[in-house]
Amino acid sequence: MPFRFVLLAGLSFWISSSALAAEQTVNWIRAGLTTNAPIWGIEGGLQFALHPAGFTGNSGGPRGLIRLGYPTLPNGGYDLINFIAVEPIVSHQRGFSELEKSAFDQKNGRVFWTGDIDQPVVKSPQLDPGTISTVGPGVEELAVTVFIERFTNGAHVRLKLSQRSDRPDELKLTVTADQDSAPIDACILTATMGNKARTRILFLADGPVSSLQLYPDYQDVNFAEHTIIDLDRLPRSKDGDVLVAIANDESDPSSVQPFGRPYFWDYQGAKVTQYWRKPAAEVAPDLKAIVNARYTYWMSKQPIPGGIAFENFEMREPFVSGRSFFFGITRHNPLELLR
Repeated sequence: MPFRFVLLAGLSFWISSSALAAEQTVNWIRAGLTTNAPIWGIEGGLQFALHPAGFTGNSGGPRGLIRLGYPTLPNGGYDLINFIAVEPIVSHQRGFSELEKSAFDQKNGRVFWTGDIDQPVVKSPQLDPGTISTVGPGVEELAVTVFIERFTNGAHVRLKLSQRSDRPDELKLTVTADQDSAPIDACILTATMGNKARTRILFLADGPVSSLQLYPDYQDVNFAEHTIIDLDRLPRSKDGDVLVAIANDESDPSSVQPFGRPYFWDYQGAKVTQYWRKPAAEVAPDLKAIVNARYTYWMSKQPIPGGIAFENFEMREPFVSGRSFFFGITRHNPLELLR
């Protein structure tokens, strides 16, 4: 199905100054080598971090999440754009990496760590720099293995996070079940914080859809219901990949201070597109995209300026150990990505 792009007010933006040619050398950020924090990625491109590191100071947010930072601030400064949570489903019971209490210290958030699978570190994370390999002419790939504490439902998985030098705005997430894991029905990787960037436009094969259209009357403080989009409505790139994007619909989101003072939820930088991508070779008929939304900010009664915005944003499919999803943050618009 061809992708029909409709230009909406406030969406004429994005030409990525950080897009790098395939054979251009990049500066890698590697925990323990270039930084004393559990942060990895590409200088000028997407970066990812584990607790207690982050892109907003202090702890960077709750435990049990992958933090994603991007240089949206003035002078190339990094800001936290989104979190990714890991939510495996076993016998219809869904695990929650952000919310479940750890068996190590009884605090919220499953422990994520790198380095040694047999030595989970709760307070002072091991600074594993990951490995760099050559995957093509002039193209390098950084790979980091993230171990995850067993979930209450018996799921036991690990993540391989990898990034290529020719795709600096994109992170590959590969989920593998450990041998002692309970059988997993699905393992959902969900981007959990769409309302910081006030993402309201969802780009589908038959045109953009707004959260204001999907949830026109919702004003509760809880999550709105999930909207499930089947494969036939999901955009395809020229190579057959499925690529679903969300974006802000405002002309200048950085001009808005939701709480009237500097605060965590302020979106302070340039506009970006956020997207999930599934390679064509791994697209199955039951692949779906799913969103929900919030009218107020998380743990707050503060309405989101401009109206209800998407919150959780994910792709879902039956679990196959070793399969991958890609998550990207970029200044390119969705039509450019599909090309």
